[in-house]
Amino acid sequence: MSEDFIKDLNEYFCKKYTNFNLISSMPSYESVTISMILKNRNRIEEGEYAANEMRKLAYQPKVDEVLAELKARYVDDNFSFSIRVAPWRQRVKALFKRSWSGRMMEAAVRKYGEDPNTVWQKIGLSEEIWKKVLRGYYIPEKVLLFRLFLVLGMREEDSSALMKVCGVMFNFEDARDVVVKYLLDYRVFNREMIDKAFDEFNIRKII
Repeated sequence: MSEDFIKDLNEYFCKKYTNFNLISSMPSYESVTISMILKNRNRIEEGEYAANEMRKLAYQPKVDEVLAELKARYVDDNFSFSIRVAPWRQRVKALFKRSWSGRMMEAAVRKYGEDPNTVWQKIGLSEEIWKKVLRGYYIPEKVLLFRLFLVLGMREEDSSALMKVCGVMFNFEDARDVVVKYLLDYRVFNREMIDKAFDEFNIRKII
């Protein structure tokens, strides 16, 4: 089970990860041409697609070696705060009523069977800060949203809506984002498996 899980994660990572500067710096990296990807397909119609794809790990002749080297050398320097202060107008409105982002957060928490008044205990925030998130005074950053998605076992349509309203998106040049996207896409919410996925790529745990 564990071996199959890591194998699936590796394959997904190789297809999604787009940090070509890091990929191409690995000792086992080999240049890949468009013709190697397209083979017998139409080069004119699919050339732009192939130009992007050939930079990914999945098309490396020695993909397992390149991936192993990348894992060994990967440094998780991705630091961000859990929240950011909302724009001034939104903060003023938050004094009188909850913002749209706050209402969506509360509705999502309820939808997945948690109490919006106590869920802060499970996502690593203080009660005071969480209340300000629900009011709209603070806007969740990506790391907090990821934490909430994994704790709640959130589905794609709900997680995408919250990311959109909070003004964040996945960045597939970041190994953490690729791993989290895999966990969400395949609905892997077992804590042990989440930890194993993060450890596999030397990424700091977020829950």
